[in-house]
Amino acid sequence: MKKQKKRFVLSEATLDEVNRQLTVNMFVIGLLVMLLGLNTVHFMKEYNLFYGLLIATVIFLLFLIIKSRKILKMKQQELTK
Repeated sequence: MKKQKKRFVLSEATLDEVNRQLTVNMFVIGLLVMLLGLNTVHFMKEYNLFYGLLIATVIFLLFLIIKSRKILKMKQQELTK
């Protein structure tokens, strides 16, 4: 029987696993963009500090997710060669 891996390790990943992670990554980016839009609308309506902090947090998370996507894309290109 094949053992199931406990977590994703990029250095040991196959092309199929990298493609799956890219799909999950794109889904998370879509959710964060939607959350950013909703928080921006609430912030414009209420000018609340809480929504301002949420916007800053979501922008930071988007930055991290986009960086990880670039790393995954480089790994995908490496595996396809």
